[in-house]
Amino acid sequence: MSTPKRNRTTSAGEGHATGAKVVKTSHESDSATAGKLPHAHEVQVTVKICSDNDGREIDNIPRFLEASHDAFGGQSWSKQINGFADVGQSRVANCVAKFLRRDSIRSVFWNEMEELSEESSLLAFELFDRYGRLNREYAEHEVRKGSGVWGQELDHGDILMIEKIQVDPLWRRQGVGAKVVGAVLDKARRESRRGFAFVKPVHLTQGTVGDDEKPASDTIGEQAENLKHFFRSLGFRRVGTSAWLAFTHDEFHPARQLDKAQDWDAPVQMKGEQTTPEPIRAILSSLSDPSISGAECVSKIEEGFAVEENAPLQAYADEIGNTILHVAALGRKAEPISYIMSKVPQLAEKREERVVVAVISDSFEGFCQSDIECLAALTGTEIFDLAQLSDEDIWEVSSATDQMASRIRDGIPIRNTLRLKYGCTCGQCIGGFISPKMRFALLTQAEVQHDMLNETPGAHCSRAEWAELNDDVLRHVPRAVQQKLETNKSMRQGFINMCQHIARCLETKRLPNEATILDFCRDEVSEWPPVTSTYLERGGTVAAVAMILFDRAMTQDEWAGDGSIMDAFEDDLNQLPACRNDHEFDFVRAMCGYEEIFT
Repeated sequence: MSTPKRNRTTSAGEGHATGAKVVKTSHESDSATAGKLPHAHEVQVTVKICSDNDGREIDNIPRFLEASHDAFGGQSWSKQINGFADVGQSRVANCVAKFLRRDSIRSVFWNEMEELSEESSLLAFELFDRYGRLNREYAEHEVRKGSGVWGQELDHGDILMIEKIQVDPLWRRQGVGAKVVGAVLDKARRESRRGFAFVKPVHLTQGTVGDDEKPASDTIGEQAENLKHFFRSLGFRRVGTSAWLAFTHDEFHPARQLDKAQDWDAPVQMKGEQTTPEPIRAILSSLSDPSISGAECVSKIEEGFAVEENAPLQAYADEIGNTILHVAALGRKAEPISYIMSKVPQLAEKREERVVVAVISDSFEGFCQSDIECLAALTGTEIFDLAQLSDEDIWEVSSATDQMASRIRDGIPIRNTLRLKYGCTCGQCIGGFISPKMRFALLTQAEVQHDMLNETPGAHCSRAEWAELNDDVLRHVPRAVQQKLETNKSMRQGFINMCQHIARCLETKRLPNEATILDFCRDEVSEWPPVTSTYLERGGTVAAVAMILFDRAMTQDEWAGDGSIMDAFEDDLNQLPACRNDHEFDFVRAMCGYEEIFT
C-alpha cells in the first residue's frame, strides 16, 4: 500500500520542525558516500519526532529516522503516522500506520472503519464487534483465547494500526526496522497513554523501499513468518487465535511477560499437514457441497468410515484445520451434525474451536430454518418448525410471559426456536431478540420519560411551553399530529401515558410491539378521562412514543452512546446476563415493527 500524500500543515502542539525532539542519537563516520555500505553502528542515526508533514529532511541532517503525522482523509478521529529511515539521499526503511481515536466512532465503528481503508476494515471485522470491543471468544473461549494474555482491556483505548513495514534488503537484520517501528510506537504513545498497536503480518509487505513487488526469492508465507518473528521480537503477541498481533507499552501487562517462544501458534494438526485418505476427503467434500443432501452425507460417512475402520471420525480435518463436525456445521447440514455428535461425542467438546460467528446487522431478519436446525443440533436444543405457524401464532408466543408460554402448546420449543433464530445468547430474550439488558434500558427510559413529561411542565402547560420544551421528544410525531398536541391537553396526557403503558408491557416481559401495547391499552388500562384513547383516535401512534424511547436508550447506552446509563444503574445492569443482542438497538427496534417516521 503506498503512503498517502501528506499535507504541509504544522501539527498543533508540535511546534516547528526545527524544534523537533531528538529521542536517540549515535554518531559515527560517513562511509556511504565512498561506495561502501556502512554498518548500522557506523552510521549517524537520529530519531526525530517532527512536524514537517511532507517528510523532508530537516536542518540539513543527511541521515535520520523520523516519525511524522497528519490528519488522514479529513477524519478528526484518524491520523497518519509514518516512520522513515534515510541514509544520504536513499530511503532504506519506512513504516506506515494509522492512529485511530476509537471512542469517537463507537456507535458507528464498523461503518467508519470499513470506509477508511481495506486494512482498517479487516481489523474491525476480524477482531472487534460493531462497537469496537474485542470479540469475546478471543478472550474467554477455552481454545480461541490462545495464550490468554489479552482480555477486555482491548475494548478500550485508541488504536495504532500498522499497515506497512519495508526495509531495504541490504539494511535488514541491523536494527533499522526495529528503530522505525519503535519511533512510530513512541509517537503513538505521546498521542495517547491508553492505547494498543495492532498488526497482521500476512498483510504487510517487506522488500526494497519504493518497490511494491514481492521479492522473487520470498514466498508470501515466508514473508508473513519473518514478519511475525520480527514483531514478536518487539513485544507484539497474538490476540487469541486470530491472525493479529497486539502491543502495549504497559511493561506489567501479561503480554509483555510472555516469552515470544510461548506465544500461540496453530498446532501442527490445524495446518493440514496430515495425509487424509481419499474416502475421508470425499466425505469432507460432500459436506461442503450444497447439492448433496444431509441424508446423503450421513450415508457417505457410514460408508467411508466402514472402509477406514482404524480411523476414528475425529482424526481428520480439512486443509485449514476444520474437523468433520466443523465442516458439517459450515455446510449447514443438520443431519450429519446430529449423526457425528451421536457417534463421536468427543468432537462436541471441540465444536467451537473454529466456530464462524455470524454478524448481526441492523437489517438482520433472523437465521433461516436450516441454520436454526444446525444450531439446535450443535446445542442439543428442542426446536419447532416455524413454517407450520402463522405470523399471529409466532407473535402470540413472542409476546407471552414465561407463565403464558408454558401453557401454549409447543410454546417452549417455539420460544427456543425464536431465540436461536434471532441470535440470542443469554437464553432469556423476549421474542428471541429483546435481552434482559435491552429490556432494562427501554423500561428505564419509558419510566423516566413518563415522569419527566408529567413534571416539566406537564400536559397542562401553555401551548407555547409545550411546543418549546418537547420539540425533541416529538420528533417522531407527524407535524399534523404535533399541531393537535399543542392545542389539546387531553391528547398530550395520552402521549405521556403511552410511555407508562409501554413500561408496563416491558415490566411484565411482553414484547413491546404496537399490537401488544394496543391490546394492553384495551384490556388492562382504565383511565378517566380516556386520554390514551383520545391520543390514538386523533392520529397519535404507539410508534411515535416507542421510537423516542429507543433513541434515548441508545444515546445513553454504554457502547452505542455516552454510557450514562451505567453511571446511574451499573449495579443493576451487572446483575443481568450478557447477550449478543444487548446493544442492537436498531435491529430490535425494526423487529418490533418500528420504522423511522419522516415528518
